[in-house]
Amino acid sequence: MWAGTEPAYRGQTPADANRMQVFQKNVTSAPAHAAQAELPILSRMKPDLDADTRSLQALIAAAAQGDHASFARIYERTHTHLFGVAVRILGQGQAAEDVLQEAYVSIWKSAAGYRSEVDGQTIQPMTWLIAIVRNKALDAYRSRARRKESELPESGDVDEEDTETTATPAPSAAQLFEQATQALHIEGCMNALEGSHRQSLALAYYQGLSHTEVAAQMGAPLGSVKAWIRRGLEKLKGCLAAQGVVA
Repeated sequence: MWAGTEPAYRGQTPADANRMQVFQKNVTSAPAHAAQAELPILSRMKPDLDADTRSLQALIAAAAQGDHASFARIYERTHTHLFGVAVRILGQGQAAEDVLQEAYVSIWKSAAGYRSEVDGQTIQPMTWLIAIVRNKALDAYRSRARRKESELPESGDVDEEDTETTATPAPSAAQLFEQATQALHIEGCMNALEGSHRQSLALAYYQGLSHTEVAAQMGAPLGSVKAWIRRGLEKLKGCLAAQGVVA
């Protein structure tokens, strides 16, 4: 799997194969931290989890022990969805490709840190993987925004013709700061929510899943998911209002 140059999986495109080959080099030189962290305890997997979820949890546990074949299976099963997460934030292009590569290297390094249950709340493996990609993509997006701001010309350097043909003015530093501040407020309020409220809101609004899809992802009844999202939104709006952010 690790030595060939041809696509290793049925249906894999040349671009997929190229992405896999690029980060394979990084992965083989980046040891998994199985010795530094307690591995997920597979015997604690809830019996009501579907077979795909249990299988993915087992693959992550094996990857945490340095199993390259299991890591390759994780890539095979998740790269299309995770690439879509990066594209929704960054758009098509090299930036999304780079983020996906960085995310899989991070997944390899931090596999031992995955827990299937935290404080009584089930953490789906795909939710954990999506969070890694999303955080990498948001970091790249913010970095790109800062670069664009630094490249804006001084007011005295803008030609009159350029000003007339510009359809939408670039955001000012104050506007960018306000947007960043609001994002931090939202992140802080999200982190303050109960686990089920936070997870259901993140899946519904950050990943764009329907209520039915959220229920399937979380392994929870649809009615419970709807209640979690409703209550989570109420608490989120209250938290933001207390900080002066209009939701």
